[in-house]
Amino acid sequence: MSVRIPKEENIEDDIFEEDSFNDNEEENTKKASMFPTFMLSAIIHIFLILLTLLFVMSGREKEEDRIITTSIIEPLKEEEIEEVEREIVKQLVEVQSDVIVDTPMVVEEDVTEQMETENEMESESAEGISEAISDMPLVGSGIMGNIGGGGGGGGAFGQRSGGGRKKAVLRGGGSKKTESAVDAALKWLKRHQEKDGFWNKEKYGNDNNLSGFKRSQTEGHMALTGLATLAFLSAGHTPRVGRYKKVVKKSLEWILKQQKEDGSFGDNEAYSIYDNSIIALVLCETAAMTSNSDINNAAQKILDYLSTYTETKKYHKVIDGKPNSISVAGWMMMAFKAGKSAGLRIPEKVFDKFKERLDEMTEKDAYGYGVVSYIKKGDRNANKATMTCVGMLIYEYLGVHRSELERMADIIIKDLPKWGTYDINNDMYKWYYATLALFQFGGNHWKTWNKSMSTVLVKNQRRGGPKDGSLNDIDGSWDSQGDYWGRNLGRTYTTAMGAFCLEVYYRYKSVLK
Repeated sequence: MSVRIPKEENIEDDIFEEDSFNDNEEENTKKASMFPTFMLSAIIHIFLILLTLLFVMSGREKEEDRIITTSIIEPLKEEEIEEVEREIVKQLVEVQSDVIVDTPMVVEEDVTEQMETENEMESESAEGISEAISDMPLVGSGIMGNIGGGGGGGGAFGQRSGGGRKKAVLRGGGSKKTESAVDAALKWLKRHQEKDGFWNKEKYGNDNNLSGFKRSQTEGHMALTGLATLAFLSAGHTPRVGRYKKVVKKSLEWILKQQKEDGSFGDNEAYSIYDNSIIALVLCETAAMTSNSDINNAAQKILDYLSTYTETKKYHKVIDGKPNSISVAGWMMMAFKAGKSAGLRIPEKVFDKFKERLDEMTEKDAYGYGVVSYIKKGDRNANKATMTCVGMLIYEYLGVHRSELERMADIIIKDLPKWGTYDINNDMYKWYYATLALFQFGGNHWKTWNKSMSTVLVKNQRRGGPKDGSLNDIDGSWDSQGDYWGRNLGRTYTTAMGAFCLEVYYRYKSVLK
């Protein structure tokens, strides 16, 4: 029997295989023992990574939340300009007119892209000579001494536009209603301006001698055009400034064409001195508010004419530079005053002569000045205070002390404005001068007068109807048939005079308050 002995090589192989198995087993055991440690480390790292990501994501969320919750900034709104509201009351009206000479002219004005409000009015400056006024011997610290250069910010005319106007309205006792009434009146005057630039006296009023004078006794076109133009100037509108500058420009162009070689305007009718004095005031105020050589030259020529005026008619003659009529003296005084503010030449001692004539026509009592007469003492002053109003204003222009005028103020406010009861003591001519005089006087007298005057005018201004420039177009105007002088001069006259009264708050500065 033979025994097979395995080859050594195979034994070794088995040994190797067994050893290999054992080695693998040990390695597997090591690996198995290392697995929990590796897994723990991995979990820790993953946790740290997740924690880091969570922290980062949390920071981003906060940032996003901050952006989302940011308040939205609304765009800035344009400054709103407060408009003056005017109550419109529709009425059925019947307009009576005794004279219609031709077809009413409707004037169309080109509308520019920019229409200035009172705060957007362009400004210009034409310096007057305030020093030349204040050195007058009779002036002192009165109104005349306060009037300086024109332009947008100085002298008597500086508060006619812009923010100064609003402040003056509130300070003087005006309101949104009075400003609305002024604008409505100016719009009416604009619509009724003729194509050539004047206002036609033939469209309103009548030629019957119902009161005062016949309409044919005055050239009419000239006086009415002057009054209408003054209404625009008094509200700060000039040929170069303001919403109605085209209206003013056309009217002044027409006026300049009417001037004669001797510097005068109008015809030689009985009331031509009023035409010339009113036009002189228009040109002198324009010269003080603007800078225009044609206006300056025309203004100087009319002042020279008035300085040598020698009309010999009973009421309107001028003797040695002194107007016979106190009514005429009022307009002439204002014209010379405006001419002085514009730096124009005025007669030497012209204000002294006005003072002399006024003293001649004033009855004084124990308390100071009393009533003022028309052309002789006792004339038109018995229960009629119109000339007292004119005289009081002239005294104020001359710098008379306030205490010397109280008696006149007392007399004037005895008859406050009433609508529909017109006579020579309750008409717009008196209202115009009383308003100017009492505004300068101030105090309770002014408050009493202003309340009555402004209420009556605002309440009785016509509203509604067509706005086409025809005779039926009355919106913004005041009726004339009941007015003592308006019966003859018509609706243009009463509308301009009504506007003057409500423009008083900024037309001239008050210096006596």
